Amino acid sequence: MPELTTDFFDNQFAQSCTLVVVLLTLRVALVYLVKRNRAILTEAQRHWITSVKNSSWLIIFFGLLAIWWPELSEFAISIAAVTLALVIAIKELILCFSGAMLRAGTGAFTIGDWIEIGAHQGEVIDYNMLSTTLQELDKTPNSYSFTGRTIVIPNSLFLSESIRNLNFFKRYVFHRFSITIEPHLNVAAMPQWIISEIDILSADFIEIARRYNTFIEHRTGVDIAGPEPRVMISTNEYAKSVITVIVFCPTEKAVELEHHITQGVLERVYQTSWKGS
Repeated sequence: MPELTTDFFDNQFAQSCTLVVVLLTLRVALVYLVKRNRAILTEAQRHWITSVKNSSWLIIFFGLLAIWWPELSEFAISIAAVTLALVIAIKELILCFSGAMLRAGTGAFTIGDWIEIGAHQGEVIDYNMLSTTLQELDKTPNSYSFTGRTIVIPNSLFLSESIRNLNFFKRYVFHRFSITIEPHLNVAAMPQWIISEIDILSADFIEIARRYNTFIEHRTGVDIAGPEPRVMISTNEYAKSVITVIVFCPTEKAVELEHHITQGVLERVYQTSWKGS
């Protein structure tokens, strides 16, 4: 009987090793076929790589469970005690699995989406059962550029933090910026000039912006502001004039447009002031 038990154990161990080696080899081969020495991967390729990795781990897990189940069933009571100890010991891992299930069940985001969770903001480049990897976006106001850093977030964070999907604004964004002017300078004519200047600068994308704005409304079911630029004049706590501009524009052009408008406003205001003096 001991010899039979030893042979059975050796057979299970051999099957387990074979399963792991074969599946990991197959995973490496499939990932290599997708990458094919490409330096930059597309979103579709990253989707395939992530699916291959996650699927291989799931198959390994359930395969090992099937192989060892006869042994495990004989020690059900002992396993229950061990499981309780493991639950306490690997609580964080269980929370990560739960967060992954929440992500998959809600479809909160996918590869290529821009998301914000807690203090982190970036583009999703990979995820698995334990963590999610982001290409970090600069949180400096209105920069919309990558920092060059990657962030690995444990999936347990999804259970305690709200996930904000920013993917609608990956292409177009409501860009808001302010220009502060000294109180003695006249800014009454600035809104009209700003709107006319934005109309000129947005001539090549305004029609697409209108369609994309309508698309967002239909997808979210929320009546959002239209793509027309808006300019407001107010004062701050120092009694200085503040010109606030809101414009719906392509994300990659937002900073350039802000710089152009800001420079134009400052030049016109101070030229008018200099001529008046």
